[in-house]
Amino acid sequence: MDEYFDRLCDCDSGLFSEIQYDGRGIYLTRTCRECHKEKMSKYNPTILEYYTQADVDEPIEEDEW
Repeated sequence: MDEYFDRLCDCDSGLFSEIQYDGRGIYLTRTCRECHKEKMSKYNPTILEYYTQADVDEPIEEDEW
């Protein structure tokens, strides 16, 4: 099987899931055709295409060690 469709979706649809990434290649979630629209709607549409820090206008927090 293809690495993107190698496990069942956690939405209990019984369908295989596909990995979803943001516009910069950062992992977001796994979806199937049944839950894709609902799960992806939780993300800012700006990040689904390539973006920069200026596009999202959210400061990146420093790691607290």
